[in-house]
Parts: sequence; C-alpha cells; structure tokens
Amino acid sequence: MSIQQSDQLKAVIAAKLARAILAGFDSMLSEFLSITLSAQSRFERAAWHEVHQAMRDRLKVYEKKVEIASQTAYVVAYREIDDIQLWHLAKDAYANLVVDHENALIAQTFFNSVFGSIRGHKKIRDVHLFILQQQYIPPRRDTKDILNFIDSKSGLIPAISLLLKSFVFRLPFEDIQRDIASIDRVLHKIDPGMLQIEKCHIEYGRSLFFRNKAAYIIGRLIDADTGVSAPFAIALLNNEQGALYVDAIAVGEEQLSMLLGFARSYFMVDTDQPVRYVDYLCDLLPQKERFELFNAIGFIKHAKTEFYRTTVDATRRMPKEEKYVAAPGIKGMVMLVFTTDSSDYVYKVIKDRVTPPKEVSREDVMQKYDYVKNADRVGRLADTHEFRYLGFDLSRFSTELLEEMKQQVGGSMRISGNALILKHVYVERKMTPLNLYIKQADVDQIQPVMEEYGNAIKQLAAANIFPGDMLMKNFGVTRWGRVIFYDYDEICPLVDCQFRSIPEAEDELDEMSAQPWFDVQENDVFPEQFSVFFAGHRQAKRCFEQLHSDIYTVDYWRGVQQQINAGVIADVFPYKQKWRL
Repeated sequence: MSIQQSDQLKAVIAAKLARAILAGFDSMLSEFLSITLSAQSRFERAAWHEVHQAMRDRLKVYEKKVEIASQTAYVVAYREIDDIQLWHLAKDAYANLVVDHENALIAQTFFNSVFGSIRGHKKIRDVHLFILQQQYIPPRRDTKDILNFIDSKSGLIPAISLLLKSFVFRLPFEDIQRDIASIDRVLHKIDPGMLQIEKCHIEYGRSLFFRNKAAYIIGRLIDADTGVSAPFAIALLNNEQGALYVDAIAVGEEQLSMLLGFARSYFMVDTDQPVRYVDYLCDLLPQKERFELFNAIGFIKHAKTEFYRTTVDATRRMPKEEKYVAAPGIKGMVMLVFTTDSSDYVYKVIKDRVTPPKEVSREDVMQKYDYVKNADRVGRLADTHEFRYLGFDLSRFSTELLEEMKQQVGGSMRISGNALILKHVYVERKMTPLNLYIKQADVDQIQPVMEEYGNAIKQLAAANIFPGDMLMKNFGVTRWGRVIFYDYDEICPLVDCQFRSIPEAEDELDEMSAQPWFDVQENDVFPEQFSVFFAGHRQAKRCFEQLHSDIYTVDYWRGVQQQINAGVIADVFPYKQKWRL
C-alpha cells in the first residue's frame, strides 16, 4: 500500500471512529435523560426509595457507555487503535461533527473519556484531548430558549399565580391561594434597598429541578426600574396524601449557593439542554464555578474537565512565590492533603502506608469514597472529584511538601521533567477544620457552630450514614458557617453498627485497665465515649451537650436505626427555616 493510500485509509477509519464515539455519547445522553425525565413521576408518586435508586443508576450510565464505545472503537480501528496520528484525525473529525451539537462541551469530554480508556492514561497530553485548546470550545448559546418571563405590571400576586400554574402536575395543589399569599408575604420582607419587589418581573427556567423529596422552580426577580436582580428557588413538596404545596421560597445568591452546594446530591433537571442551564445558573450565581454547576446537575465527568480548566487558569495567575503546601490542620493518618493559600480546593492522596493505629487498605478507602459518591449526602458530606494521572507544575511545590510526598505517597506519584504526576488523587472543596475554627472562634460563634456540628451528625444518621471517627478535625466549616464531614475512611451504613452501652466493671482493676474488660466486636459502637471528641475545649463541649446530649445515648442511635429499617426517609431541608412558609 502506498503512503497516499495509507493516509486515505487512516482518514476513513478516523471518520468512522469519530462517528462511533459520537453515537456512544448520544446513547449515553439518551439513557441519562430517560432516568432524569422520570423524576417528576417519582416525585408525584412520592416514590422516595425509587428516587435514591434512580440517582445511583444514573451515576453508572456514563462509565458503562464509555466502556461500550471503547469496545466499538477497538473494532473500528482494529490494528490502528494505538496509532496516535489516527486519534489526531479522529479528534478533528469529531470536533467537526459536534460543532453545532447542543451539548458539544459534554460530547468532547466523552471523547476524552473513550481515548483515556483505550490509552490507559499513557502519554496523554492536551493535544490529544478537548481540554485547554480554545478553538474547540464552542461559543455560549443563548439561554432564552430555556426561560420564561412574566411581566408583573398587573401586580406581584397575579405574577406568582402564573408562575405556579405554568408547571403541570398530576397532583393538585393543597391550597394554591394560600401558597401564593405566603410567597407574597415572604417577598415583601426583602430589603427595599435590594429590590423594589412590586416593580419586579419574574424570569424562570422552564424545567423543574428535582432532588430527594422536592421539586424546585429556579429563576430570578428583576427590578424593572434598576435592572438589579436576585435569584430565587421555590420548593414544592408532596404531602403524600395526593396534593402539592409550596414549602419555601429562598431568595438571594447565598441561599441558591447553598441549594446547589457541593455537599448535596445531584439534581435531576428534565432538559436535553444541560449546557444552557449551566450557563443560566452561572448568570444567577456568578461566584460559583462552572464545574460546580455541572456537578450539581449530575454531569460529574464533564465537571472534572471544567475543573481542570479552572485549575490551570488559576495556576497561571498564581504569584510565582506561592507554592503547594501541606493543608492546615492535624495531619491525617490515611491521606496526605495539600493546597495553596489562594486555592479554594485541597488535593488528597492515599498514603502508601497508613499511620498506625489505623488499619485500612487503599482499596477500602476507595470503596468508601465511592460509597459517598452514591449516597444521599444531605448537605453534610463533601463531594469529591476523583482524578487519575493528574499533572502539576513541579516548581510549584514547596521543598517541605515535596519531601513529605516522596516519603508518604511515593508510590502514587512520578516526576517527569517539569511535571509532577499523581496517579490517583481526590479533589475537595477547602474548608476550615472544625477544631481550628473552634480555637479561633469568639463566644458568639461557638454556640451556632456546635449546633451545626450536632445537626450534621444527626442528619447523616437519618440518611443511614455513620461517620465513624467523629473527631472535630474530620469536619469542616464552610464560608456560610455550615458544618460538613470530609474524612471517609471509617464511614459506613448506620444500620451496620451495633450500638451498645458500656458494661459495668466488676472491680476497680477493670475500670483502671487500659484495655476494655468486655468483648468488643468489629461493628460495636459505644455512644457514651463520644464525649472524648471535645477533649480540650470545655466551652464547645458544654454547648454541644446542651443541644445534642442525646447523641451520647444508645436509645437515640437505635431509634434512628428503627426508622431507617422501617423505610422512613427523613426530611432534610436545604434552605434556612426563615424561608419556609
């Protein structure tokens, strides 16, 4: 075969390869949306256990379709599967195929995933993928196609009525006039300096956002005189007797930011235009990163692509003297954690050998993180992005951190020229460790944060999650003052725990012994011992025990287990009490 014929054949195969991968992407998106589009039915039927199962099922769709597309690629490319020039041609062909695709950005990430699956992350550079090259990033599309607008010149109450009635449900409202009046009353509490509420028009997304037991209408109020706007979310609940009601309206960036926060489960948004919805959410929440919003609506693989772009941009803007350093707080026994002063994120790498007395394997830790990814995080578990073969600029690492990494995670890293490559790393939102927060807190801050700490433990328990090690160093405080758990190496389903009271000692020798005088099984938990978590801070302990002393009792934990075993799914509201109607 001549060189010309060989090049022609390669071009033909590359075109077929691109079409095969795009077919895989369209299949993935179709299955993803078929699960998503059933969300309203599950909400109307109050099928809460189906809601959680659907979330878990949807998380599996992407990897399953990547595997199928990779198998197809092997058949299409055959002997040329490892020919990097073929993949360059396929990438260009794919870029042309998706240039007008509604969700071109997510389609490009799918190509990256298939390429990575086949190449095994060997010698992958940006030139092979759709990540940083600007020429492949499509222009933003207009969001008007996904929005509705209600002019409130005739009054706010008629506008609210039109808003609620614009969505069609199988169930009637319990009392829609009551709900409209309640929304009106809450909106009139908004500071007039922020918005002249009677002069506000309403803009909102045509698709509902479903999560757990709620459906949300998301949009913004726009002051007709000033153009100033404020985002809002209206929470609709099912009373399980066959009627709907409005439970809350939350207004403002802070409230929507918490609703779309990194510690909550993913929304199901009944749309085939997810990229436009992310663009709109970016308008509503300019302080949120795009990757956070893709993550919030369930496109977690593309969120990783967006995160990488964000990180590269941030690194380029970093002052040269700023370095990666060990994260503040008590060093973990299982993970090495590092960050930079200006970063909002931390990087967590599993140690080659865990620090005694911990006894856990790398596989165990990875299973725990996968468990969290599939769990209902109820706003109390930090979500993580899992990366393989993530590259960093070696010069950005402090001498101390680099030496520590060589000693503790040497098996998970390699240095290639000016790059430090981590074979496996978790990326997580940076928070202030609770133990450090307490040390710096004034009297007025301790009480609310300890209330949050207890609420976090209780809400996790209600979601069938037992944190295991509940030391304050394993919880973080967000910029909104919310307490989040982020150390997963001992996490487990609550129903797997055996909660016991400590047996009485037979004599003083038993009491003074450093070893327990009674048999302890692997899953035994003794709530009476939880007070040790507060050793060293009397005021924090006093506040906690005033608010949450029931956590020290066996009856409390067994009662939660009974509720879970009875099939009860607890209500955990992702908005403040003051916004509830």
